[in-house]
Amino acid sequence: MTSERNPGALVVFHHHGAGLSSRWLHKYCKHVFVALASDQHWITIDGRAGQPVFEVVARRDFDLADFYRRQGLVVVETMRRPGRRCAWPWMAATCVGATKRILGLRAPWVLTPYQLLKYLTR
Repeated sequence: MTSERNPGALVVFHHHGAGLSSRWLHKYCKHVFVALASDQHWITIDGRAGQPVFEVVARRDFDLADFYRRQGLVVVETMRRPGRRCAWPWMAATCVGATKRILGLRAPWVLTPYQLLKYLTR
């Protein structure tokens, strides 16, 4: 599933946070972040309020998807699409915008975490 040039990615959805926009978001899907598999570690990239936070969270051989699922989070396993340019010249400074940019997704009308979940699982 993964290779050195195209590492695996976990897209993790949960209902915590979302700040002021929380009331307009899906009840169980208010925030999203990405975990990328590097050679030796899992690195999370979380676009919190437009400011990305990078953290090394586990060794590469740790089953991070299972860990997040046991915490009650929704996890979609996917791949990055490196080198793909986004269709629009700008991207919203949100958790969804950061996730789409990291994954190389061309989905300009996907704006909320719930829409992103549906897009990735279709």
